[in-house]
Amino acid sequence: MASSRPGFFISVEGIDGSGKSTQTRLLAERLLQEGASVRTVHDPGSTALGERIRGLLLDRSAGTPPAPFTEVSLFLAARVQLLNEVIEPALEQGEVIVCDRYIDSTLVYQGAGRGLDLEGLLELHRLLGADRMPDLTLILDLEVEAARLRADATLPLDRMEAEPTAYHERVRQGYLALASRFPERVVVLSAKPPPKDLAAACWRVTSDRMAARRAT
Repeated sequence: MASSRPGFFISVEGIDGSGKSTQTRLLAERLLQEGASVRTVHDPGSTALGERIRGLLLDRSAGTPPAPFTEVSLFLAARVQLLNEVIEPALEQGEVIVCDRYIDSTLVYQGAGRGLDLEGLLELHRLLGADRMPDLTLILDLEVEAARLRADATLPLDRMEAEPTAYHERVRQGYLALASRFPERVVVLSAKPPPKDLAAACWRVTSDRMAARRAT
C-alpha cells in the first residue's frame, strides 16, 4: 500500500568542509532528474528573517560572541520561521525537501560543542513546535584536519568555522553519537571519496528510503 504521508524531508549534515553544501546540490539535481518536485533550503536561512539571523550568527565582527543559549535562540527563531514559511507547506504539496543543515546541527554545535544538554535542546524544539524531524538525515563524516585542508584559504572564516580544532572534534563526535541515537533516520557516509562517488552513495541511500516509504 502506498504511503499517504505527503512529501519527503532530507537533511544533509556534517562538519564544515565535509562537502555537505555540494552534496545537497547534487542530490537535489539527481532528484529533479528522477522527476521529483524538489525544494532546496539551508538552515539558518531560506527566508527573509532567517537570512538576517544567519548574518548575525556567522559575523565575526559583531563584537562579543553570543552566549550559548542566545545562539540557540537565534537558530531556533530562524528554524521555526523556515518550518512554517517553507518546509511544512512544501511537504504538504508533496515536494521533496533537501535541507543543508537542520536540527542536528544545533544538537551538535550547541550541544556537543558548547556543552548544552541534548535532552533540553530536544525539549526546547518540541515546546516551540520545531520538532518536525527529517525522514532521512545524511551525515557526511570526515576528520577535522582533512576538512580544514579543503577550506579555500582566500576566503575569510565565519564565526563557527573559526572555532578551534577541539570544538570541531566535539562536533564531529556529536554527529556520530546521533547516528546511534536516531538509527531509523540517520545514515553516516564517509566524506572521503570524490564528490561524484559520494553523490552516488547519497543517492543510493535516498532512493532506497524513498522506495521504502512508498511501499508502506
